[in-house]
Amino acid sequence: MLDTLREVFNHRRRVVVLLLFIPLAVSIYIHAPGIKLPVDNFGFKYTDIIHGVFNNIYTKPERWFNSRLYSDFKNGLYKCPIPYIDYKFEYPPLIGVLWYLSTCTGFTVTSDLESASVVHYYFQSAIISVFYILLVITLYSLIAQYDRDWIRLVILLLPSWFIYTVYNWDVVAVSLALLGVLFANKKKSFLAGVFHGLSVSSKLLTLGIVYYYGVKYLLVEREKRLFRKYVFGFLITGLIPFITMYLLSPTGFTAFINHHLSWYCENCIYLPLIRDIWSDLHRRLYFAIAATFAIAFPLLIPPWRSMKTETEWKYLFAAITTLVLFNHVFSPQMILLISPFAALALNPGVYLVYGLCDTANALIILTFFQYSKPQEFGSIPQYMATMRNLILLILFFYIVGSIVKERVENTSVGADHGVD
Repeated sequence: MLDTLREVFNHRRRVVVLLLFIPLAVSIYIHAPGIKLPVDNFGFKYTDIIHGVFNNIYTKPERWFNSRLYSDFKNGLYKCPIPYIDYKFEYPPLIGVLWYLSTCTGFTVTSDLESASVVHYYFQSAIISVFYILLVITLYSLIAQYDRDWIRLVILLLPSWFIYTVYNWDVVAVSLALLGVLFANKKKSFLAGVFHGLSVSSKLLTLGIVYYYGVKYLLVEREKRLFRKYVFGFLITGLIPFITMYLLSPTGFTAFINHHLSWYCENCIYLPLIRDIWSDLHRRLYFAIAATFAIAFPLLIPPWRSMKTETEWKYLFAAITTLVLFNHVFSPQMILLISPFAALALNPGVYLVYGLCDTANALIILTFFQYSKPQEFGSIPQYMATMRNLILLILFFYIVGSIVKERVENTSVGADHGVD
């Protein structure tokens, strides 16, 4: 049955690629301000772009560092306030730049907050659309280089893509991360570093991908030239933007760091065991597990020379999943960081299991606003989050287990032939 589906899919892959743009169109439509949906569920309308960030920043003076500037903004005298400098902004610098462009445009061409939010929303939608197209093209290219099993693309048709594509900026981060992988495969390590740096400047969690390539270039392939070029490219786009942020506004940079360090256990994997969402144990466990994997990776299961492409996909899946799954903050849109790597790493026969994980993830926001305390364990949103986390945990260990198995087999074969 699966072979038949693959054959049909191969003949119609261009049609399917076009179908991949349906989630983007649906996501833009359902979240658009002013459009009333036939379903009375605020979970479909909610986005961080408008409700989570825009409304919070521009209606709450406590987010601002200077009350006079906030007053000037409210009176229409200050049209283009700057994130990090004028107010607290919790996203990395590349998103800060995109945010400034869209909000400045909105406040310049309109005269009220609601109208500005509409301009801002469609501006951000256009930006995210460009990165989504980049994501589809890059993933298509990686599959074309690998096994041409086009059925892998169906992961982009899972429910979370309809809900979360135009919602936050995870599409930006993962598209840049995949583009870096594409350049790394072509031995263009400088460009790989540049795009991975841009990805980290969009979402810190893609640091796992950077760590993988650092270990691969330096410890496995021992290609110091490739390593230096990769690190140089990464420093330009992945470190300098944060240094610039700090130099422009130490207060804004500190607020950015404190926000992430002090946030509660949001849909995190530890909640069924530690029910207090504000407990510091969530963060400690995350950092402990991340550090353990970071140490164990080069010592116990480092990649090896001339390994199969499919094995490298598994490493990348494990790298990004470690920082997302075990994080004390696992917002539902973050699954978009994992899904493209799941498309590459998982056997298509396992996609049904991943589909259940994704569906539970989509239901988090769709049930969130129906409870007075949706963040706490015992609510349906947290049951959905727990289901998602457990399925993803099983898939994570499934992938890590297959890596270990291949590593042992490769070591045994090498020993038999006297190869290091």
